Amino acid sequence: MARREWGPAVARAYIMRALLLKSLDSFAEVHHFAHLRPHPLKGPRAGQWALALHGRWRLIVTPVSDVNAVIIQEVSNHYGD
Repeated sequence: MARREWGPAVARAYIMRALLLKSLDSFAEVHHFAHLRPHPLKGPRAGQWALALHGRWRLIVTPVSDVNAVIIQEVSNHYGD
């Protein structure tokens, strides 16, 4: 389904990011992976973070610190094209 929805490169990157997030001891470790370009979002998305997937595609997550987990919110094309 992911491959059909986003294409093979984005689907592959999604799986790799999910596995990476699962392997971290805490979300703060994501900053060690500069190629993901992790950054907090603002405005109505405050509390969420964006991680690069492929090209303009990004993974939106919400860290849950009290249980040391993240909730994957969505995969989006940053500029909507």
